[in-house]
Amino acid sequence: GSLRSGRRPLMHCSFEALFKKIQYREDDSFDERCKIMERHLKMDSVHAQIKRAVKENLMSGGCEPGKVHDYVRKLLAETELGVVLRNRIYKLDQEAKKHPRLQSKKVRPQHKPIRECLDVVDMARMQWDTRLKVELTTLISKLNRKSARKRERKKDSSSGADDAPNFPVRFVYTSEDLLEVITSVSNPNFSGSYTRIIGWQLTKLHLKTPTVTELRQRYRELSPQIRQMGVDNNIYGSEWFGAERERTGAALATNGYIPHLKNFAKTGVPQSQRPALWARILGCVPGPKEFHYYQTVKDRVNRVDLVSDYLVRFDVQETSDYDEFFVFSDPLLEIMLIFSRDTQIPKLCSLLPTTAVIETPNPLSEDEKISIPPSTVIPYYQMSLLAAPFSFVYAGVEEMYFVWRAMYCRYFCRLHVLSSRPDSILYLSRMFENLLLAAHPKVFYHGIKVGAHPLRTAFPWIFTAFSGVLPVFQVLQLWDRVIAYDSLELIPTLAAAIYVFRAEHVLASKTAEEVHAVFKETVHIQAIPLLQHFLFARKAPS
Repeated sequence: GSLRSGRRPLMHCSFEALFKKIQYREDDSFDERCKIMERHLKMDSVHAQIKRAVKENLMSGGCEPGKVHDYVRKLLAETELGVVLRNRIYKLDQEAKKHPRLQSKKVRPQHKPIRECLDVVDMARMQWDTRLKVELTTLISKLNRKSARKRERKKDSSSGADDAPNFPVRFVYTSEDLLEVITSVSNPNFSGSYTRIIGWQLTKLHLKTPTVTELRQRYRELSPQIRQMGVDNNIYGSEWFGAERERTGAALATNGYIPHLKNFAKTGVPQSQRPALWARILGCVPGPKEFHYYQTVKDRVNRVDLVSDYLVRFDVQETSDYDEFFVFSDPLLEIMLIFSRDTQIPKLCSLLPTTAVIETPNPLSEDEKISIPPSTVIPYYQMSLLAAPFSFVYAGVEEMYFVWRAMYCRYFCRLHVLSSRPDSILYLSRMFENLLLAAHPKVFYHGIKVGAHPLRTAFPWIFTAFSGVLPVFQVLQLWDRVIAYDSLELIPTLAAAIYVFRAEHVLASKTAEEVHAVFKETVHIQAIPLLQHFLFARKAPS
């Protein structure tokens, strides 16, 4: 029926929502995995585009019916459809490998797969969600207003001109609140729970994290023997290297094959190529359909005022106090308000943000209900710091929004979700402690001794992925590698590297205040050289 009426089936379903569902079984052969891949590709728009191109060529007489296979091979080799198809296959396969594999076909599943494999973490997350919901409900009662209401037309929502509450608003949570929860999660089955013999780490959950030796192999492209963009191109007489990287990046951006782009980004992305390469690697090159969606969501922001908008505005105001970001306060506020309304966020996130949402009647339709916030991501303190650096990359607010959304959903959502999965905030915190303890146990213990535990110092850095901590262009160079390696592991690694770099000053400190003062000045820190020194220039701890 949809074909007869001229409508395109499945076009309303985003690619991300489709490829997140793909899973392999433990005993699937290569041929069986190919069949799974084929089923998912048939639901994708690229499959329809290829069929349409072949149909049009057959009808115009440009292709004989018996040579369709040869024509399809030629079509994929000579047009962008071939690159698009390879990118889709690559993303589907990567996502299937990241998902927990389904049981063997010989084993009949007894229950649906759970979102968290550790009961203690799942329980802590449920308690955390309950706490967030209580905080959000308390905010509504303090404001003494409806949680959702029609916005007065005379006010411009995108500029944040709504009336502010007449009391100091406390954010629903901050990095300190989340750290408190993380450090309270422990496994009762661990022997230390009975013997009371505990380590120096604040995180009590014993997760397996990589050692320096393993990181050295995993991130071998960061070796000082390999030229790095943002480092070697700044050396006098090495301007040719920057020009060469510019040419190579432009050529790769034209091809657009994601594995090639990731390999290129592992040694840094030239500033002029960063907008195109980030968008292509993250798979979010926006077009007319995305721009229309952006305007639709923006219209919702202009028509309905949610209680969560207060939190968004106050957070953006806090971010605007930074010298680097204050000129971008208006576009930053706009994309953060639209982000809070974007109902596609839960489907796109690599970790489900939260269940602590409040259902309330829609002021535009009495028969409907809306969630607060619709994105299910409750605005928290310094959330907009993660979006602010994108203002230095993209001139258009729409393109900036979709790349920021993709970056958040793939990576940054893990920085505030309780989970034991790799790259979650719990895992990254434990990884920082293990790396620092192995690299410099003396400075680790000294921090504890003076009342400034290393994790309490480094956690805000990890929580914001160093945005607002390091200069913006150092943050962007770090994020180049995050995208290239498809991992957040370099963030706690850099935190440990900074702590070791300032170890001498920490050891000379007598109080917690002096330790905090050591890390207050970070404007001259160079991210990539410090990572290189930590991983390659030092002897790996045994």
